Amino acid sequence: MSDIRPFVAKLKSSVYVYDGDTVSVLSALDIGWGCSINKPKLRLVGIDTPEKGWRAKTEREGAMALLARDHLKNMIESAQEVLVYSEDGRGKYGRWLVHIVCDGIDASDALIDAGLARPYWGGTKSTEPW
Repeated sequence: MSDIRPFVAKLKSSVYVYDGDTVSVLSALDIGWGCSINKPKLRLVGIDTPEKGWRAKTEREGAMALLARDHLKNMIESAQEVLVYSEDGRGKYGRWLVHIVCDGIDASDALIDAGLARPYWGGTKSTEPW
């Protein structure tokens, strides 16, 4: 059962928001049917967010990365209900490819609307500067 899909889960436990499109669940994620995924790393599908730290190509990109991270973190922490669902299993880096929905709002769409993410469905990423 290494690649259970699709699934919907309520996110109830603590999370570490690494950046605008990557979240680590700090405990098990109960996906129903008596199954859970222990400390999964989640990758939001459909978006790409700016890189932070040494991966940022410019100072502006690094600053935008922190804004994207904080925006996602605030969405998750302030929501009454956070749902995680996956239809795609895992990506090339082993992260679960998911949608995160906070009180009915898709986090990927919210980040795009805020100008903190770009649509991305795999392949070559945009070379446009942030």
